[in-house]
Amino acid sequence: MLLASLMLFACEEEKKEALIFTNYNVEKSYEKCNPETGNCTFVNINYPVAKGQEEVAKKLNDSIESHIIQLVSGFNPDDNPATMEEMVDGFIANYASYREDFPETDIPWEATVFAEITSENLKLLSIDFNSYTFTGGAHGYGSNTYMNFNPETGEVYTHKDLFTAEFKEFVEKDFRNKEDIPQDENINSTGMFFENDEFHLPANIGFRDDKLILTYNPYEIAAYAEGQKTYEYELKEISEYLKIDLSATE
Repeated sequence: MLLASLMLFACEEEKKEALIFTNYNVEKSYEKCNPETGNCTFVNINYPVAKGQEEVAKKLNDSIESHIIQLVSGFNPDDNPATMEEMVDGFIANYASYREDFPETDIPWEATVFAEITSENLKLLSIDFNSYTFTGGAHGYGSNTYMNFNPETGEVYTHKDLFTAEFKEFVEKDFRNKEDIPQDENINSTGMFFENDEFHLPANIGFRDDKLILTYNPYEIAAYAEGQKTYEYELKEISEYLKIDLSATE
């Protein structure tokens, strides 16, 4: 009876410590306008919030919020919001100030971020942040950025944590084939913008189900008109370059 009670207690404790994610939404518009009308300045943020395992959950949530704040406020170097609420209020306030300076304009601003968990197991939590920001000018800026976490610690994985050095060589060879860049030519010989004429992995690499997603966002390696460049690999195709075991289930 005592053993059974201890096992039940252990199971209950394990359940309490399990990470659980719920979606959270933050919305605000200028003068309470309706975004569906099409002529409305607004912010709409949707993202997962972790609960359970207090220390780990806090690290995850702090990193997620900081990333979203940077996505929305990064365009304005004078902004340095400390919280999501400050970021949202600041975006609307900046537009209000803009309208005061240029009352003849009625072009609305927009900031949207949709963050979703695209892969989750014992060793990896991958989140895709699909964002779009428009604050005037010829066009807005849309991107997909990824964060990969160690769910056991809440720490963010770097590329070096996830991949062997040989992975870069594998991707470069495939990249050249897909973009029709001769293997023995300068990586920028066909018009790419790689810094110092050297190939590099994209800043954003994420996991979705059984695939690895590599995304070069606009301006990262090519002109804006080229758009986003995305490359996908089956995990079994690149398993030899992975440093973590994604097959672990216990």
